[in-house]
Amino acid sequence: MVLEEKVLETLRTAKERVEYILEHYPETRNNDLYLWIIYVRLFCPELSQYIKFIPFDVFKKAPSYETIVRVRRRLQEEGRFLPTDPKVAKRRRKLADVYRKVIHEV
Repeated sequence: MVLEEKVLETLRTAKERVEYILEHYPETRNNDLYLWIIYVRLFCPELSQYIKFIPFDVFKKAPSYETIVRVRRRLQEEGRFLPTDPKVAKRRRKLADVYRKVIHEV
C-alpha cells in the first residue's frame, strides 16, 4: 500500500478529506466541481471507476459548474424543466421560503 493510501484511510470526516484535497491538489481551490471529482476519485472507490481522469487544463475550458447550476435554477424559476423527484422540489421550495423570510427580515 502506498503512503497516500495510508494517509487517505486516516481521514474520516468530509472536512478532513476536503482539507487534504485542497492542500494537495491546489487546482481544486478554484473549481467546486473539480474538487468534487477528486473527492469521489479518492474516497468513493465504488464510484471512482465511473469518473475518468480529466487533466485540469482541459477541465478549465468547460463552463463552470456554478454557471450551469445558475442557468438550471433560472429555467426552473420560470416553471420550466421542474425536478421530476418530488422530494427535490419540496426541499427547494423550503429553502426558497427560508431565503425569502431571511431577506425580508434584513
